[in-house]
Amino acid sequence: MRRPDRRRTRLIARTELRRTWRKLMGTTRGTLMLLGGGFGILMYSLAFGAGAVFLGGYLTDGEPHTVRLATTAGIVGLLGLVGFFTLQHTVKSAGEPDAADGLLTTVPYEDAAAGLLAAEAGRVSLALTVPILALVGGLAVGDAGLLVAVVALVGSVVVMLLGTVLGFGLGLVTKLVANRSAFVASHRASVGAAVSLILPLGWVAMTAVPTIQFRALQVATQSPLSWPADVVLLVLGTGGNPITAAVATVGLLAMLPGGAVACLWLAGRAWYADPVQPDHEFDADERTLSDRLLSGRVPTATRVVAQKSWLRAKRAPVTVQFAIMPFFFLVYHLQIVVLERVIPPTLPLTAGLASAAAFGAAFSLNPLGGEESVLPLTLTANVSGRGFVTGLVLAGALPGVAITTLLLVGLGAAAGTPPVTLAVGLATALVATVAAPAIAVGSGVVFPKFESSSVQGREVVVPSGWAFGLYFLVLGVAVAPASLTYLLAVRDWFPLLDSTWLLGGGLAATVAIAGAGAVAGFLYAANRVATYRLD
Repeated sequence: MRRPDRRRTRLIARTELRRTWRKLMGTTRGTLMLLGGGFGILMYSLAFGAGAVFLGGYLTDGEPHTVRLATTAGIVGLLGLVGFFTLQHTVKSAGEPDAADGLLTTVPYEDAAAGLLAAEAGRVSLALTVPILALVGGLAVGDAGLLVAVVALVGSVVVMLLGTVLGFGLGLVTKLVANRSAFVASHRASVGAAVSLILPLGWVAMTAVPTIQFRALQVATQSPLSWPADVVLLVLGTGGNPITAAVATVGLLAMLPGGAVACLWLAGRAWYADPVQPDHEFDADERTLSDRLLSGRVPTATRVVAQKSWLRAKRAPVTVQFAIMPFFFLVYHLQIVVLERVIPPTLPLTAGLASAAAFGAAFSLNPLGGEESVLPLTLTANVSGRGFVTGLVLAGALPGVAITTLLLVGLGAAAGTPPVTLAVGLATALVATVAAPAIAVGSGVVFPKFESSSVQGREVVVPSGWAFGLYFLVLGVAVAPASLTYLLAVRDWFPLLDSTWLLGGGLAATVAIAGAGAVAGFLYAANRVATYRLD
């Protein structure tokens, strides 16, 4: 491995930053994201600056343990924030240069990797410069003093760059594992779904749940991440170990070039490694999943539409990644499970409805735009509007019924839910699972979306936000009666009421509303697909 050329590295980094700027300013959506992000950064900066003014007095008058806790919290927060988003960006797009075949035959890979890493550091620096300066300015103006502010400035910059290097390196490791692992290549859909669900849920839990944050901070204060606090303690004159402070300073500064070298090495392994291709032996007599479930029960064209949807999700999980969003509503319940080691009584139905909403949206929320470039072939194929829509509905409902049943029954049994209440909850979730794809397909044709969006470095057509909103609104109204009566039953808020009649009435109302919404959505979508004409 050779040392990168500075001129070429600078040129590649500048080119990447220009591409990012043009991508943001080239579309209305990108411009709005830039303006919204800038406004959010400005608001956070004002809050950081105001908080730092009072933090200075808190540090100078506080106990050494308090100073260590506050310093460690800042280090862990900044390192985790930068590392997490850099990891995501590297896996999605920044971990491989645009037009890689042309660039890597023109310049050594070390120059390209160094340029990408420098560009990523530039993006992070542009986003965090104002907040860091606000923090440092608040400390300097407050009681902390100028010397503490200088230490905070240098430390923030070093931690920010270290988070960028670590996130970039972990992103390259992720891409290398995805390319070289036969297991990941063979189970890409399952692995992608699990990672897409676990990582965001973990991040939300770490940033939104105070108890989890406190426990993580307790662990961090017992690790080398707390050693830089000795530098602050020495500057304040309230204690601190000079040896630990020196080790922390040298270690942080040494990790930057060491991490950069590791990133260059990983880039060479990731970019030049031939992706593992799982063996798929063709069997002319093999029966597909749709053959086993639907053959002889629905028309062939409808069965092919369902099989197409499942096959596409298996080969390109990114096309249905948006459907995991309903599971984010489980964060509060998962917090109780982790911290109190008890399953909340409302978790079974909440998980069942989240599963129903996810499978309902996965294949049906953008029936026209989801066909992308093959839409003309779909419209001229020998499949009716009803047959096409039925195939999409079956693609979501069939696996949804199985997963929702297992999820709700398992959680209900673990939570000790009474049999009658559990049965009504299961019926509610199954009604939602069957109705959700039909409601989604109707919402998708009301608000279709044909423009592609960049998801994990790929241009993918995802459903419209308006379609999401209409879908969740109708589905939420449909399941509200049964959900409310289920809540009243498990919480036992009105013990004088007969829970059986209460649950039955809520379920009947949900069946009626969901059925009406599903029929209306299905018929409207079928007619729209049958009469749709390309401009």
